Amino acid sequence: MKKMIFGSYVCEVNVAANFVFETIDTYEYDKDTVAYAVERFFSRSKRFLRECTFECCQIRLAKGKARKNKKFQYIVPAVLMELPGDWVRMSGEISPVGVCVRKVEILKEHPCFSRTMEMPPVS
Repeated sequence: MKKMIFGSYVCEVNVAANFVFETIDTYEYDKDTVAYAVERFFSRSKRFLRECTFECCQIRLAKGKARKNKKFQYIVPAVLMELPGDWVRMSGEISPVGVCVRKVEILKEHPCFSRTMEMPPVS
């Protein structure tokens, strides 16, 4: 678990103890190494640091129904996280406490290219 500080906003980023780790190829990375890479990426990347701490603070200060956890899904180049593969997809939720990552996938290609487009029948 790492603490993220942006201005006067503070929140924590952690990877769930039972997070799902999926990959197509067999890489020799343990789940602990991937969890460390994710936590470090969130705490070092200014964009995610700013957005996640601000969102966490907004949820913390909200009242009533507006105080719901927000789910997220990010796709980033694996090089930025110092992981193998080409892309990493992370999903989880932002709560008043901080960011909790529940699933990490290492992908060979960007997901928008992996889906095949169906062509309409020619008449």
